[in-house]
Amino acid sequence: MNFSQTEVDLAFNQLGEDALLDQLVDFIVTAQGGVLPGDMENGHATNEVKAESLFGVMDKTLHLLQMGFTEEEVSLAIDSFGQEAAVQELADSIFARRIASTIEQKQVKIESEFLGEQGEQETEYSTYHQRLNYYDDDDDNKRVKKAKHIFRDDRGASSSHAVNQPTPWLSGGVGSAGDGYLKEEDYEMTLGPRANVSGELAKPPFFLYGNVVNITKDAWSEISGFLSGVRPEFINSQLFSALMRREGYLHNLPTERRHVVVPKSPMTIEDAVPSTRHYWPTWDTRKHIGSVTSEVAGIEQLCEMLGKTIKDSRGLLSEEKRAQILHQCKMANLIWIGQDRLGPLQPNQMERILGYPSNHTNLFGLNPPDRIAAMKYAFQTDTIAYLLSVLKDIYPDGLRVLSIYSGVGGAEIALHRLGIPLKCVVSVEESDVNRKILKRWWAKTEQSGVLRQLNGIWKLKTDALEDLFKEFGGFDLVVGGNYSSYRGGTTVNATMGMDSSKYFEYVRVLQRVRSMQHFY
Repeated sequence: MNFSQTEVDLAFNQLGEDALLDQLVDFIVTAQGGVLPGDMENGHATNEVKAESLFGVMDKTLHLLQMGFTEEEVSLAIDSFGQEAAVQELADSIFARRIASTIEQKQVKIESEFLGEQGEQETEYSTYHQRLNYYDDDDDNKRVKKAKHIFRDDRGASSSHAVNQPTPWLSGGVGSAGDGYLKEEDYEMTLGPRANVSGELAKPPFFLYGNVVNITKDAWSEISGFLSGVRPEFINSQLFSALMRREGYLHNLPTERRHVVVPKSPMTIEDAVPSTRHYWPTWDTRKHIGSVTSEVAGIEQLCEMLGKTIKDSRGLLSEEKRAQILHQCKMANLIWIGQDRLGPLQPNQMERILGYPSNHTNLFGLNPPDRIAAMKYAFQTDTIAYLLSVLKDIYPDGLRVLSIYSGVGGAEIALHRLGIPLKCVVSVEESDVNRKILKRWWAKTEQSGVLRQLNGIWKLKTDALEDLFKEFGGFDLVVGGNYSSYRGGTTVNATMGMDSSKYFEYVRVLQRVRSMQHFY
């Protein structure tokens, strides 16, 4: 509101720390128009302020407070856009900030609220490991978290060892090249064999670890070092779908004779949601969504406000207003659902874009935002299928898969879409919801192989791996991805991003599997 620090401090001194915003504004504006006791002695200069300045700011402030915004939001909006900004513009900016800001969740959620208790207690893991708290990125994407342990395996589950070198600082936000993030050209697809994948490293069992969260160059270098220095392969899923997301994969798969899975998933938003073409304005040039967002706070009000703004313009939207609307549409994944009407992508539409069967996440009791949240870090199946397609010729009779952090089954579905039989899948997934989703898909598609589901990677002690090797004869592929996050299951909050400690657990299991393979 362009008030000086001296004016603000004086208002708090006179009215107290618990004073309301409107009282503080009233006091300061009044003070600007007259002389308070002591001003003459201290030599403070005062300026006359017109009466409408006082009543104008107060009227806007009270109007916004009545709309349900907090005093902090109102104050920040007026500071950013000035006292002359219209109420509609101020309200618009507050909604935009709400959508753009990630709701911070700082507690690990332990059990599902509607799926009941887990069938198996996890006390062994709870006593063996100290529980860790993870924190979300803050608004400017600068908050990061640091891995504190590297996990190795002996005869027990993971044992912690001190880290001599700082482990990667990982971020779920979009960074700039200046901040150490990868430049656009760094995401070009890596074609042909890579020089550092050869010899023993190039032999089965094959492995693939996919990361769909934007992390720094240094972080990529660090996590690559734990997988024999394998260089990541970067792909933009826009090449295979209506999702524009830069992804990185660490793997030892061959790169020759890859092919695209058919039928393909929709390549544009319009392909995924054909009905929207009737309402899509020519000035909205979007063809792809930029993320899988599950934030719903204020979405309905935002859509109503944007629709009113468009209608009130009577077809004469300014370039600035169009840019603002497009920005908010991108942040919240809004699409046109009627004439001048916007709405969020629905779960079945998101499933189509990600290459999953219709209603794949439609479990009883699961609401739309939770279904979207379950897919937040899921693989886009056409993209990962392109990398896995080389396995069809190598294993024509089927694959034995160890799937770590299976999520909603992206890798399994990709292999199924490629027509590769699944002899067995040992799936490690902590979320009750995600396990139920995968199990239901397995039954629906009438898989002939064996699905073995484990509710935590701590189950994979060396003894347990030896038992699995005896039962299945080993594994042909060890696949893993971002620690899948679902708010209703036994997982970390859905906005966490890449979890480095979970990655090190993947490496531990992979190393054990590759060393054991020689004996079977």
